Amino acid sequence: MKTPTCELDEAVARAQASLERARAPRPSAVLSLATGAAALVGRLEQAWRLPFSRLEGSPERWRDVLLHFGTLEGAPVWIFEDAPGDAKAGDAPWHGAFPIWLAGASGAASLIHVCAGAATRSASDGGLRAGSIALVRDHLNLSGGTVLMGLGSSRLGAQFPDQTRTHDAHLRRSALEICQRLGLHGAESVAACPLGPTLETPAERRAFAALGAQVSAQRLIEPLHAAAHAGVGVLAAVLVVQEGDEELDIAKIAARAAALAPAVDDLIVEVVRAARAEAWGRAREGEQA
Repeated sequence: MKTPTCELDEAVARAQASLERARAPRPSAVLSLATGAAALVGRLEQAWRLPFSRLEGSPERWRDVLLHFGTLEGAPVWIFEDAPGDAKAGDAPWHGAFPIWLAGASGAASLIHVCAGAATRSASDGGLRAGSIALVRDHLNLSGGTVLMGLGSSRLGAQFPDQTRTHDAHLRRSALEICQRLGLHGAESVAACPLGPTLETPAERRAFAALGAQVSAQRLIEPLHAAAHAGVGVLAAVLVVQEGDEELDIAKIAARAAALAPAVDDLIVEVVRAARAEAWGRAREGEQA
């Protein structure tokens, strides 16, 4: 009997063949930066780039995105920004996180994902203040969906991924220590992951807080589910750019994200340096929260 094929597996295999023809290096880690990658890319050594449009099998959604290669603190890494826009009619759910599977199949042991989000409570009520970095230890999928739909025949991961091992506790502890050293306010947090693209109502944020979340971040669930399926450990950092009781001000949110970016780049570099010193891909049994 013919073995069922999976579109994701076929797309990853085709993209890997393109990478091999281009002699692209295999990554120890992949950095997914929804807040922008330009500055960190400038810190790569032996840097070069390849558009996803050059990788056969890449979904249309990613074709205008650049995949950057190089070494950071001596560790081979890939860096990419989030794909622009939302899913279109006809897109498969896995399209939204395709690069995570590609990186995992190419050898990446870890994913560092950075995005912006909002505190679920006001600072006066014990919530995270703007400018904090929420280092995710657990998450709530409130999006109503998953990028894993339709992947029952995939050989790139288990049919029922173990999400208790998604967030790499060792990387998170390292990041917390580095935040303290750099004078940043880092905090272990549970992240609510709503669908978006609308920003949450005050009632929704109160509900997120009641469920145990300290921060909310749209589309965060896509890389988390893909990483869980691919067996890649995650350090997810959510930049808190809005406090729970603040009136919406898009310009202020954008300004806060831009102001945090240099410090977050420093944090990532230090995390990579520490992880490389202890060897990427270390056994993580007993290290998961």
